[in-house]
Amino acid sequence: MQEPPGLDDTLQLREQLAQAWRAVLDAAVERGTPAQAVVETMASVAHERFAALFGPSAAASYLQLLAEQLRDVDREEAAVLVRGDEEPAAPAEAEVEVEDPALDAAWIDARTWL
Repeated sequence: MQEPPGLDDTLQLREQLAQAWRAVLDAAVERGTPAQAVVETMASVAHERFAALFGPSAAASYLQLLAEQLRDVDREEAAVLVRGDEEPAAPAEAEVEVEDPALDAAWIDARTWL
């Protein structure tokens, strides 16, 4: 699959995509869909697509790396508690500001992405 012109894989693009995913998640939850069901479904669909693009082995390795990162966070939090340090402040969730019409949560209903 070839990238459309003007969509270089940049940090800015990744940030826009993350905002779009969050907007879809928030819109589904606002409509009454349980957040857990939305996240699990999004993860499953993303994983299936990842496997289709890069192969099942790469998809499994990627999930393993993500799991290891989460374990590292848990270990660090436990180490902070053991040392008696102050708990690090939890990172604040970024507010999703919809400036670009392509990031409007309603885009999922318009089906313009098909």
